[in-house]
Amino acid sequence: MSTDSDENGSEMVKLNVKVPKRLLDELDELSNELDYTNRSEFIREVLRDTTEPILTPGAQEGVSEGYADVAAGRTMSTDEARERLGIDD
Repeated sequence: MSTDSDENGSEMVKLNVKVPKRLLDELDELSNELDYTNRSEFIREVLRDTTEPILTPGAQEGVSEGYADVAAGRTMSTDEARERLGIDD
């Protein structure tokens, strides 16, 4: 593997990956549609989106509270929610 540095001085490591030609064509098409400068820039962004939290701290807190509600049994069925909110099917 070779290394380099990005504009922020972070170490960049070259990664070789084999993908089906069809997938590469789709990645290239999408990166072009989204105006990425090159394939590597697009793939780095996709990797960041899948490895770094994309929720705001408030949204993350809400998700955590939701999981806590489920764990504590503070849930209801969709039928119960519809009835409580007065919503018909």
